Amino acid sequence: MVKMRPAITLFITLAVIVAMLALVGITFGYLSKAREKAEDKAALIESNLIYADAANAVSKFVGKKPSIGTLKNIYKIPLAVNEKKGPFRLLVACSPARAAIPITWLREDGGAKREQMFSLASAIFEDIALRNRFKDPNLLKNMLAEAIANKNSVNFGESARLKKAKEYFGWVDFLKVLDNYYIKEGDGNIYKPNWRNYFSFGKEYKAIDGNFLSAKLIAIIFNIDEQIVKEDFKSGYLKRFIIENGLDIELYNSKIFAKSAVVALTCNANYSFGKGSYGFKFNYIDGKVEGFEFIQ
Repeated sequence: MVKMRPAITLFITLAVIVAMLALVGITFGYLSKAREKAEDKAALIESNLIYADAANAVSKFVGKKPSIGTLKNIYKIPLAVNEKKGPFRLLVACSPARAAIPITWLREDGGAKREQMFSLASAIFEDIALRNRFKDPNLLKNMLAEAIANKNSVNFGESARLKKAKEYFGWVDFLKVLDNYYIKEGDGNIYKPNWRNYFSFGKEYKAIDGNFLSAKLIAIIFNIDEQIVKEDFKSGYLKRFIIENGLDIELYNSKIFAKSAVVALTCNANYSFGKGSYGFKFNYIDGKVEGFEFIQ
């Protein structure tokens, strides 16, 4: 039997210990990730269970024919949904879903109303392009118009083409056009604007919720200084603001501006589950709940 030197024995022992510790570390790390994944799955299941509660809370608060005042309140203060017995609490914050210009309005295809929609969307686009110094704004605008009209300028796939037939143009579709333009022109300025502040993406609607437009959009649409809008415009009362400031009332009176309260809300719900915070979002449109999306 060959005797090993003490130093070698100690080295081997330490190496085994280090290996075991590393293995334990990996095991604990794996178990920790597994627990996190399990918790996330449980939170998703929980969100599906409480989704109806959140939607019902919004429905009860808004009602069938809400006043502009009611909508102002729900946009300002989140709804709190409390469990009858227990500490569970859900917060639901909502914002206007139609207070931006549908990107599909950049499609020009005839008709007096369509011309107004196209003109308004073009004015917004051109303002964005000028402020951000796009290299070739006309090219980008034409690429968007072609893609929206489904003229095969971008390969969106069969399902996307079917959606576009229903006047649908989503955020992912929009990004594909931006990326194709960037490949052609190398113009990174197109990624600078927060496009969602100006345009909406998804299914097209025919009239915008003018009473809850941002100061930035009102300034562009009615050709007035943005600072004046910030100081004088009271959310919910666009017509009053237009009259008091001598703006284009004929534009407001057109069919592209909704005159009554618009029941179209985008809502985000947040709750705690286990050791984490989770949430989900959904749309509440004309009394119907749609577009559920889990957020972790």
